[in-house]
Amino acid sequence: MQHTRWFAMVAEILLAALVAVGLLASGSLLPVLGVFLSLLSPLPFVLLRLRHGFPALSLALALTALTLAGLSSGMQGVAFLLEFGLPAMILAEGLRRGSRPELLVTTVAVLLTLGGMGVLVLASEDWAHPLSAIGRHGEDILAQMEAFGAQLGVPGDGPGVLAGSPTFPAFLRLAFRVAFPALSFVGSLLTAGGYLVVLRALTRQWIAQLGGGTPEPFRWELPEVLVWAVIAAGALYLTGISRVQAVGLNLLIILVGLYFLQGLSIAAFLFQRFQLPRVLAALSVFLLLFHPVFPLLVAGVGLFDVWFGFRHLSFPKTPRQT
Repeated sequence: MQHTRWFAMVAEILLAALVAVGLLASGSLLPVLGVFLSLLSPLPFVLLRLRHGFPALSLALALTALTLAGLSSGMQGVAFLLEFGLPAMILAEGLRRGSRPELLVTTVAVLLTLGGMGVLVLASEDWAHPLSAIGRHGEDILAQMEAFGAQLGVPGDGPGVLAGSPTFPAFLRLAFRVAFPALSFVGSLLTAGGYLVVLRALTRQWIAQLGGGTPEPFRWELPEVLVWAVIAAGALYLTGISRVQAVGLNLLIILVGLYFLQGLSIAAFLFQRFQLPRVLAALSVFLLLFHPVFPLLVAGVGLFDVWFGFRHLSFPKTPRQT
């Protein structure tokens, strides 16, 4: 029986490494879908840690890094460990220990952001100006967005937009450059939140195979003191000083991302509490994806939860309660 268990562990280590290499390769082979598939790379390692422990996770990460180094370069293996390996380790340990969702997701998002930026700096080898690689990456993303918008026929800045001219207005281009660090973090935050939702669902589905413990109900609650950070960020943005405004704008975007997840948690709770129809839930997801105002409304719900406590208001009260 012990021999069978060891054989299964070795087979799953090889499988996790193979799946991760395939997901990372899809980022280069498939233009858009591959980017999203490559973001799933940490999940096999987290599942491996929950099934077989930390040594199996370490061996799988080392094997994947060596494989990438052999197929491409040593830098590719280091980039994988920085960008996906370390977040996978923290996510696995947080799930095993039952860490609070807001703390775990934020920590993994920070690691994803720092790992991605570290990879850009290492790949550029421009040690005199390390942040220039991050700026160039932001410019590349903006150029890709403009090219995609031009294909969809998105109107440009003014009438008669010529081929090859900027698709987005000048103020949006400037705002994107200034807020690129915060936007990168928010993207990592949503990615880390997706990781947690998927892994909690898998853990609930296969309790015995993935650690033997049932995860507690998902509850995202930010500390009340964080409201003062929102006020401070807004005050910085209103100063009119360009550099101070940039700091305030980045802080506001980061905080909106955090409160957006809190608003989603409240919405999911209310949908379950009042047993609302699934059609309404599907419509809400559609609005989140395609309506620019709806995510801000959800973030507002998360922010005002500090004062209103929507989860508590939804419960029936006894006659002695007000």
